[in-house]
Amino acid sequence: MTDHVLRRARCLVIEALYEAETSGHSAEDAYDRRLHDVAAEDGEVAGKRPSAFGRKVLRGVLDTRDDLDRRLQPVAPRHPVGTLPVVERTILRLALWELLNDNSAPVGAVVNEAVELAHRYGSETSAGFVNGVLRTVSKEISAARAQDPGKPTTTPQET
Repeated sequence: MTDHVLRRARCLVIEALYEAETSGHSAEDAYDRRLHDVAAEDGEVAGKRPSAFGRKVLRGVLDTRDDLDRRLQPVAPRHPVGTLPVVERTILRLALWELLNDNSAPVGAVVNEAVELAHRYGSETSAGFVNGVLRTVSKEISAARAQDPGKPTTTPQET
């Protein structure tokens, strides 16, 4: 298994969250359906680790969506989160959730992964926007962690 399989799992999460937000369908059902659909041609992504990773990320984003939006808004004040294109908003939420809750990948890798997803799913300006927002957020998270490594991560806007 390569790390690229986790990218494919993230793609399924992005697609499920997008579907849920634009159609009102259940994100979990959309993820399960997409996972089932790709399993025949990409059995690796349907494996235990990637599919569980995708479910964890999906559930995490859904459970903390309002908090994620509150954390994102101060870093892009000219772009209210609710007015962002659904793809950009979804990618930012996913990446921020990973930055705050999943230490399996370095901060830079999470940002780079989100930029790749923005290239794949967004407009020609999406990748630059996602990169700028997440670089700012990641610096704040890194600074907060350096100040007190044992304390839950908050950004300066929350203190």
